[in-house]
Amino acid sequence: MRNPFSLFNLPVQFQIDNAQLSERYLALQKQFHPDNFANESADKQLAALQQSADVNEALQILKDPIARATAIIEINTGIVKNLEENSRQDLDFLMQHMEWHEKLDSIENSRSEQQLAGFLKQIKTEQRNVEQQLATLLNQQQWQKADLLTERLRYFKKLIIQIEKVEEKLLEY
Repeated sequence: MRNPFSLFNLPVQFQIDNAQLSERYLALQKQFHPDNFANESADKQLAALQQSADVNEALQILKDPIARATAIIEINTGIVKNLEENSRQDLDFLMQHMEWHEKLDSIENSRSEQQLAGFLKQIKTEQRNVEQQLATLLNQQQWQKADLLTERLRYFKKLIIQIEKVEEKLLEY
């Protein structure tokens, strides 16, 4: 996959103008839509299909703050992140993460939708704070520190998914 920013003709930066992203996506999809190549050779049809797939993949990267930050770091360092590696988070953050999981378990056991809503709000606020810190570090080209915050965002994403699963369970009762 080529650089998603260059494919969309966007600057390599964490902040994305969503309206501009949507506009460029529609233009690229129109340009490379496989239907436009229906009367072309099989090779051209295949190339258009691949271009369309690349556009879709690039869009997903650019829309997701974690994937976007990872792409920025990879573009600037040439180091491709191996997600299978062990986390390099500091002990304080890992302890906080464990406490959040314990709190989620407690909320689930108490079946309190109000507590769950408050907890979700708290976690999303924490997540936004990390995203703001990440944007600053990326702008300052502090790639290692930015990479650590990108990992933190992965933890938040997983935790939010777990919170939403608990929410679904509570709504079933």
